[in-house]
Amino acid sequence: MFDISTRPLLTVFVAGLLVFGAGCAGLGASESATTPSATDTTTAQQTQTSTATDGHGHDHSHSHDGTESTQTTATNTTGDAATGKLTVVVAADELSLPARDEAGDGFDVAGPHTWESSADLTLATALSRLGISATGTALSVDGETYTAGDGTTLSYRVNGESVDPEAVTLADGDEVWVTVETPGMNASLPGTYIDNEQQHIHGDMTVTVDGEEVDFSQSRYQSNDRYFHFEGGVGEYWHSHSANLTLEYALDSLHGVDYADDSLTIDGTTDDAETTVTYEVNGEAVDPGEYHLKDGDDVTITVG
Repeated sequence: MFDISTRPLLTVFVAGLLVFGAGCAGLGASESATTPSATDTTTAQQTQTSTATDGHGHDHSHSHDGTESTQTTATNTTGDAATGKLTVVVAADELSLPARDEAGDGFDVAGPHTWESSADLTLATALSRLGISATGTALSVDGETYTAGDGTTLSYRVNGESVDPEAVTLADGDEVWVTVETPGMNASLPGTYIDNEQQHIHGDMTVTVDGEEVDFSQSRYQSNDRYFHFEGGVGEYWHSHSANLTLEYALDSLHGVDYADDSLTIDGTTDDAETTVTYEVNGEAVDPGEYHLKDGDDVTITVG
């Protein structure tokens, strides 16, 4: 049986307040709060609604119905330029997005991982300005079309929420991740490091052993790996500084936690034949060695 220690709930709560509104504090950058938008597009059939507030002021509300689930999104109605973050990763390679200067385009790449728009545009329209055709089921770029299914997955996230690129309208401050994963893609681990000041990936994690949550706010779990870590005394909200990290890598990066050959070890104790371990991301079962973490992912691991 697993033997874990937890700190009092009050300590976790106070620690969360101390870092509320701070960005990767241990690494030097800050992150402003954003308002989630959502129209969920996934290839898996799933039904779940969960809400978690991270230690940085972001409200991650996950809504999944298997195809498309629409929520409202604020639009740029002031006439001023809206700006935000954008990263596109295709088959484990981040695309170099060209800046567009043609008058009337209404959408530009203003810098590394940064978009700027002078008009209300859907995500699909914005991507089309960059030569990328995007729908909920297919994405085409550089003469190659990627269609969801048979091991290929498409992910469109805005502020950590899965969206339909043709339905969601970009708003000021939106952080956008577009990810295409293909069978056999060369996703080296841990992949290219994303600097703290650039757009990187965040999400939530809960590990429960025999009904008790592992307290990742403890110092031994904090900022031990530059690619994946908890920080600032917050134990629910993780940071990933690579677009290619698997859940297995994330677990192995934590002190006292090891995932190998379908077994999980915590604090020197390994699950046995009588122990059931489940790994879920946004309510769906995943293989830790195969699943690549995405912005807004809510990871739940249950042991016992």
